[in-house]
Amino acid sequence: MKSLVLLIFILIALASGAANGQTKDAAPANGDDVAVKEIRGWLDRWTKAFAAKDVDAIMALYADDVIAYDVVPPLQYAGKTEYRTDYLQFLSQYADNVKVEVRDLHVGANGDLGYATGLELLSGVLKNGHKSELWVRFTSLFRKSGGRWLDFHDHVSVPADIESGKAMLELKP
Repeated sequence: MKSLVLLIFILIALASGAANGQTKDAAPANGDDVAVKEIRGWLDRWTKAFAAKDVDAIMALYADDVIAYDVVPPLQYAGKTEYRTDYLQFLSQYADNVKVEVRDLHVGANGDLGYATGLELLSGVLKNGHKSELWVRFTSLFRKSGGRWLDFHDHVSVPADIESGKAMLELKP
């Protein structure tokens, strides 16, 4: 039943339009303006912590029971401990800070539930000296708990060519 309610919320949220005044190609905000502003603040804090490779600050933004689907295995990360491991592994590949650019951001909220979707460009220099630049799609679901918005579900993906089964990493918006 919880899955059905969550699915309905996601479909309503995605169908309702949304978005942002701080990114390119943005649409107007949707839902509770205060909540939308607070979720945008969450995204700003996440972006700064991610760029600084500050895993403690990143994980402080997530609910203990977060479920995450990332572009790297396994299929699912359940809970902060597992998701922290994913962040540590990803960020450890970079020699310096990681740059994050968000486009097509859509943010909405209704009551104690909210969402953010968009495209992110993750770029930086890897420890092996190679430059890395990858566009990903993301969806984050939030719930307000104890006066704070916490991310309880993350989904990060890249398009795939169905015929070859390979990720299409060269696509750009």
